[in-house]
Amino acid sequence: MYIPETLSSNPKWADWIEQLPDIVAACAKRWDLRIEDPMTEDYAEMSYSYIAPATDAKGTEVVLKIGSPPQLAEIWQQECHALQLCNGNGTVRLLDFDEALGVLMLERIRPGVPLGVCPDDEENTRIAARLMKKFWQPVPKVHTFRPTAYEIDGFDKLRKKYDGGTGPLPEKWVVRAETLYDELMRSSTETVVLHGDLHHWNILSSEREPYLVIDPKGYFGDPGYEVGAFLANYPDESCEGRDRGEIDVRRVEIMAEELDIPRERIIKWGLVLALIWARWSVDTPEEFWRTSINRAQVLDQLL
Repeated sequence: MYIPETLSSNPKWADWIEQLPDIVAACAKRWDLRIEDPMTEDYAEMSYSYIAPATDAKGTEVVLKIGSPPQLAEIWQQECHALQLCNGNGTVRLLDFDEALGVLMLERIRPGVPLGVCPDDEENTRIAARLMKKFWQPVPKVHTFRPTAYEIDGFDKLRKKYDGGTGPLPEKWVVRAETLYDELMRSSTETVVLHGDLHHWNILSSEREPYLVIDPKGYFGDPGYEVGAFLANYPDESCEGRDRGEIDVRRVEIMAEELDIPRERIIKWGLVLALIWARWSVDTPEEFWRTSINRAQVLDQLL
C-alpha cells in the first residue's frame, strides 16, 4: 500500500500510519468499495489526511478522506459537521462517514480542476466570493465549530512561549493583529459558520455546479474573516509577473462589491489573517513567516 511521503515522514503520525492498511480494508468492506492508490495531483496535498479515490458496487466514483489521528479528531468533526450543514450546496457532498475510523466518504468531483490553475485572477476572485456567500450558514444551537478568537488566542500562547515576548515576530505586528481583531469584532453585526481556509486550491471545477468547495475547517464568526485565506494566495497561473499590491487592490474591490462588505473592513480582516499565518509559521525558517509579514505591510498601506 503506497503512503505519500508527506504522511510517512511525519513521526507524529507513526502509529496511525501503521493502522492505515487496516482502516482502508475496513472501508472497502463497510461500503463495498474498490479502493485505488491515493491521489497524486499536486493540489491533493496529504499532510494530514490519506485521500484515495474509490468505486462502489454500482460503479459510482467516490473519494475517501482518512485523517483522524487522535491529535486531529476535533478538526475531523468540524469538517464533517460543516459539510453536513451545507448539504452539497456549493460544497462537495458528504456521502457517509465513520467516526470510529476517522473516514469521510465524499463525492468524486469531476473534472476537479482547482481554481488556482485558472489564469483570470479577477474572475477567480468573483467565483470565490460567491462561494463564500453560499457557504455561510447560521450557526446551529449545538455545534463543534471553533470561534475565530481561537486563532487570536494563539498570540497569547506565543507570549507564554517566549516569556512575554513575541519571539521572531515583530511585536508591533502582533499588537496590530490583536487590536484590529478586537475592533472588527466590536463592530461585527453578523455571525456565521465559516470555511476557515477558502483559497484557490480548495475550490474545484465540477459538473454538478460550476465550482465546489472542499476541505472546510469549520469556524464561526464575522463573515469578513473568510477573505484572509484567499488574499494570502497568489497562484502562478494568474499572478506571476504582476505586482501583488495591484492584485490585492483589485481583489479587495471585487470582494467589497460581491460580498457587500466595506472595503476597509475587508483589508483589515486580510491584515489580521496575514498575521495569524505568520504566527502559524513562527517555528519555520524566517522566509516563511516573513512572507506573511510582508503581505500584512502591503495590506496596511491600503488603509
